[in-house]
Amino acid sequence: MPKGKKWYIFYCKSRAEKKANEELIARGYNPYLPTIQQDRVWSDRIKTVNLPMLPGYIFVNCFDYDIVNIVQLSQIVSVVRFGKDFAKIRQSEIDILKKVELHGLKVIVEHSIINLGDKVEIYAGVLRNQQGYCIEEAGNNYFVIAIEGINQSIKIKIDKGMVRKV
Repeated sequence: MPKGKKWYIFYCKSRAEKKANEELIARGYNPYLPTIQQDRVWSDRIKTVNLPMLPGYIFVNCFDYDIVNIVQLSQIVSVVRFGKDFAKIRQSEIDILKKVELHGLKVIVEHSIINLGDKVEIYAGVLRNQQGYCIEEAGNNYFVIAIEGINQSIKIKIDKGMVRKV
């Protein structure tokens, strides 16, 4: 018997966080998508837009048995895992994000740092769920990953937005 609802973390499709939020609400779930206001400059105007504070992520307060249904939604890629366990965020951390959002505090998001030699997993694209090692950093936008398993190594350029530390 489940003990209670917890805040689970899900990956959304690229640039689909708001649609995922709407879809979760329509299905009766309790999602939280922290947003920040940011000025965007076009050639003819400046506009303030609401953007996800943590691009690619959405939090859902649900039971663990709801996860199976949530990952089947069209805008959700997968649930975030740490090893075999589902990643959770504490209510106190959700409260902090809500305060930051409410008061419009300036936010700089630091993504997890992947160092040379770290074991990584590809969580989006055609190589989703493949694991390897970061063996070289090629500029700011790509990592070169060694994928093992065929008794040889291959190097693949992967956008760092598709890779997470295991």
